[in-house]
Amino acid sequence: MYRIANETSSNLRAIFGNTATRRGISPAIIEKDFWVCFLLEVLFHHSKYSKHYAFKGGTSLSKVYKAIERFSEDIDLIVDWRLLGYSLTQPWESRSRTKQESFNQEAALRTERFVATEFVPSLEESLSSFIKDFDLHVDPDDSQTVLFRYPQIFADQSLLQEIRLEIGPLAAWSPSGDKPITPYAAEEFPKAFRMPSTLVRTVEAKRTFWEKATILHREANRKNGRLPLRYSRHYYDLHMLCNTSIKREALEDIELLYKVVAFKDKFFHCAWAKYEEALPATLRLVPPNNVLKKLEEDFEKMKPMIFGSVPSFEQILATLREFEQEMRTR
Repeated sequence: MYRIANETSSNLRAIFGNTATRRGISPAIIEKDFWVCFLLEVLFHHSKYSKHYAFKGGTSLSKVYKAIERFSEDIDLIVDWRLLGYSLTQPWESRSRTKQESFNQEAALRTERFVATEFVPSLEESLSSFIKDFDLHVDPDDSQTVLFRYPQIFADQSLLQEIRLEIGPLAAWSPSGDKPITPYAAEEFPKAFRMPSTLVRTVEAKRTFWEKATILHREANRKNGRLPLRYSRHYYDLHMLCNTSIKREALEDIELLYKVVAFKDKFFHCAWAKYEEALPATLRLVPPNNVLKKLEEDFEKMKPMIFGSVPSFEQILATLREFEQEMRTR
């Protein structure tokens, strides 16, 4: 990937443009996808802290597991909390709700310091070994997010010319394993790349399945009628996952659901979310009626980021209802 990253603009325009033509997607998406993969390669193979990261979230479902057909512009990165000065078991110590909130706040401050003083300077140095025309800085609106601005050839108003690296220590990366990830351009033109793929430590899809399910459970219990921005992606993702073998893998590991629930209830306790009811007999996935219209409108706005077959909103809801019933029989 490093050779491609330093190709001339005309060669990159040809590679990304021809890939876009074959795929039927915007060349700006092909270009950004390459830089997402490039950044993951640097993070997991040329970073000072590479052994202390794990990749998770929607982008992993698309790029690693090929389970969804949604272009995600973000990289969700779990950072080993030992880098923040905690022992392996310290965050799991029993605390009152008040003390847990204080611990979470302290962990957030430690993360912000780590990101600003360690993560960004280290990654900037690593990137400088391979490319020159880039910018890396902490998001002024979110001190736990880093923005990587890559050299852009193709413009698309629907895409930002930067990749969001969302960093969090309070996340579980078990089970996980090294998985190959390949840019779309390398899938179409493998001979143009010396190493078309790279291995990235990635959270197993079955855990992400239960993470998504518990997000929907929380939203099903929300009473204020609000809908977080771009949340329809979670409904789409779970619909897609339910139509893959990942659903079977998740159902064969119900114990993992209990672990996800325990983790969220400890580190992200929310009384109205009713995580204690995120169990086979009482798991809720279908959103309440008072947000259905907002959710459908949000999904319509997200559709341009979906390539391949786009399910209808009704199909998504039908899948979720069906899976709810399937869970009731377990």
